[in-house]
Amino acid sequence: MDAPLAPPVRLQATSSSPISSKNAQKRIAAFLDDFEARSISSGGPNTAVTVQLQKLKDALREERKERRI
Repeated sequence: MDAPLAPPVRLQATSSSPISSKNAQKRIAAFLDDFEARSISSGGPNTAVTVQLQKLKDALREERKERRI
């Protein structure tokens, strides 16, 4: 018999403050660098997370380009 499945942890923000796309892009890039460094030392990167964060970073870059035009 399989063990019962536990639902994923639900995170809820208690507060927020707006930041620019440029600042968000820099923070994501720094997190990605750190995440990849930790992942390599632990036996391999979690490509699903890395790919999704890379897509978000690219989308923010495109958003900034569109605003400049």
